[in-house]
Amino acid sequence: MSPQDSQTLPQDTAFDMLSNGRRRFVLRQLQRRRDGVELSDLAEQLAAEENDLPPGELSSQQRKRTYVSLYQTHIPKLADAGVVDYDSDTGMVYPTRHVDELAQYFEENHDAIGWPRIYAAVASVGIVVYVGSIVLDIPVFTPLNVGLIVLVALIVVSGAHYVYTTRRTVTGTRIPIDNE
Repeated sequence: MSPQDSQTLPQDTAFDMLSNGRRRFVLRQLQRRRDGVELSDLAEQLAAEENDLPPGELSSQQRKRTYVSLYQTHIPKLADAGVVDYDSDTGMVYPTRHVDELAQYFEENHDAIGWPRIYAAVASVGIVVYVGSIVLDIPVFTPLNVGLIVLVALIVVSGAHYVYTTRRTVTGTRIPIDNE
């Protein structure tokens, strides 16, 4: 386990990992197959896509060229960054949580819920009611009660925001390949 498994990838590392079409292909496959993929299967699928051929029609040279590239360059680079785990004994490549983190770079920011506006609305209503409670001096709406209600409302909105964001991250965005 690399030291980066417990933290967010630095942006430079993320861009470096995503800068190559072959690495994006590997990441996309790992998004689909969370239980891991054999390196030889990845190489065959990638070679078929790059050569626009069915896997059964690939030459051994086409397979080998792609396998060597993945084995010597791309998988070690992804593993060193903590994005994948590679088991050299079995030839299996496994995704880490960073795969979904990298997919976020491809999300279009069409957030259906305008969270800043919701926070601003709760705060604005809270300030108006707070000032009103001071000016009108209504016993039920003491400044302390209004402050507590606004605090609880902000906590509820923050919780909803967290759940919404977490679910969106888990269901996530697919990592595109060159031809998409």
